Amino acid sequence: MKYKIGDKVKFLNDVGGGIIKKIISPTIVSVETEDGFDMPVMINEILLAESSDSQGSVFNQNFLQSNILPETLPEPMGRMSKLQKFSSLNSKSSGVYLAYVPQDQVWLLKDEIDLFIVNYTSYEILYSLILENSGKFEGIDYGSIEPFSKIHIQTIHRDDLTKWLNGFVQVLFFKNEDSTVRLPLHTDFKIKLVRFQGKESYFSTNFMEEKSVLYYLGQSVSAKEFQQIEWQKNAETMQKSENQQIGVFVHEKTIDKYKTDKHTAEVDLHIESIVDDHSKMDNSQILETQRRLFILCLESAIAEKLQKVIFIHGVGNGFLKREITTILKQYPNLHYFDASMQKYGCGATEVLIKNN
Repeated sequence: MKYKIGDKVKFLNDVGGGIIKKIISPTIVSVETEDGFDMPVMINEILLAESSDSQGSVFNQNFLQSNILPETLPEPMGRMSKLQKFSSLNSKSSGVYLAYVPQDQVWLLKDEIDLFIVNYTSYEILYSLILENSGKFEGIDYGSIEPFSKIHIQTIHRDDLTKWLNGFVQVLFFKNEDSTVRLPLHTDFKIKLVRFQGKESYFSTNFMEEKSVLYYLGQSVSAKEFQQIEWQKNAETMQKSENQQIGVFVHEKTIDKYKTDKHTAEVDLHIESIVDDHSKMDNSQILETQRRLFILCLESAIAEKLQKVIFIHGVGNGFLKREITTILKQYPNLHYFDASMQKYGCGATEVLIKNN
């Protein structure tokens, strides 16, 4: 059965039905129910009740079977465009990105900005975008993006830009045949407004000629790579490595620059807050850099007799939080728990230090 936007369908495994509002992928459609809710549904779980030839006819008989986009598409599929290759421009690693592209490519710092999700991988992806503002979460968009393609999310007025700089992106990676299973990507993003206020922040890349502020969300990780990250070196080898590399983050008073008052500090472990450019780092290198800074700041806070430290680690795939929890368990004089959800969401850990 080939479904089109506007088709009325019934649910096979539930009461009721609705109208198809969106073709998400060859196997998933979005159905608006009789109650007015949009929900993704597998096509093998619905049955055609009534067809509407006036809508969605552009999706020809071969679309759902071949996943080849027609030349002319209605919203939202028409928002997608293929990436190109520019060998002479800045080279970036494969992965999923947010791209903030000024419409005025000459002045860059005025007029509106177009937001894209960029799929610079060989996988088709299913994505969802959620914004976070003042402790509230707003689902903005979801859908699919073909390999090496980008999709336009929103045109943003400069005065509204702050609203679009904090949130979460969830991604599933799909390929008809692959050598391994790819794990989902769930990552938060937090971009400082100052990045949009200087021309030096906007640059072209090997896959996007337009100058933009580019934010790296992550890449596909196999189950094997996950195990390599999870099962690190044994404790003795880890400690030796830490002692050798600790100098990367200067001296024992590193915690001083993170202090919010005499007895408290707040450490942001997002990789973009630690290094200027992490686009060429793989997941294991990013995790190791974050972990080493966490250990150094923790040891420094203990040495300086601070009472409390907030470590902002984000949600991500949960690797970093598990690393932090494992390390904290080795310190008997610490008490730790999730930090204020109202202020940090689910992405921070609060550590209380008991000083003798």
